[in-house]
Amino acid sequence: MGVHSLMVQDECVCPDTVKMESVLLLGAGLMTTAFVAVVLLSPSTLVDDDWEIVDVCLGSEHSSNPIVAHYHPTIKIFLDGSEVNIAANIGIDDTSCDGMRGIHTHDATGKLHVETPSTMDAPVGAFFEIWGETFNENQILNSVVDEDSEVVMYVNGELNDEYQNYVMQDGDVIEIHYRDKED
Repeated sequence: MGVHSLMVQDECVCPDTVKMESVLLLGAGLMTTAFVAVVLLSPSTLVDDDWEIVDVCLGSEHSSNPIVAHYHPTIKIFLDGSEVNIAANIGIDDTSCDGMRGIHTHDATGKLHVETPSTMDAPVGAFFEIWGETFNENQILNSVVDEDSEVVMYVNGELNDEYQNYVMQDGDVIEIHYRDKED
């Protein structure tokens, strides 16, 4: 009798257990598919850069902080060999600040003004966030890397792979290129 009851249990397929396993596997599959889609379609959405300098607003009626740091890197952007104009007054009197943001432009030369009320980093990506544009190893502005193209960045003539996380220094010349891949 004891052997027979074990056989019945081994042969018994419990519908509730099978149903639960199927639901869990289906859910796991859907979550994996959704994660892969997010990574492939928009890799920058997984980046959570929280740069202190993005929140700096100088010269507004709400700011009484003196400027402690003031220096000037330059950014140049090239899409397929053509230089892109970086507009004047990026980060000045915008929707987030009635004054000057911690990184801003005054003219269309690509010269950035980094001005802060305390010592803080000024990553390249913070300027692009203030500008409302995208820059990372997979995209510059609306140009997205594919199997035939790449984004490369040079700082003072040297290849640099820090992309949006590179902390700018006074006098830096930063060139960002979207181009065909070099073999």
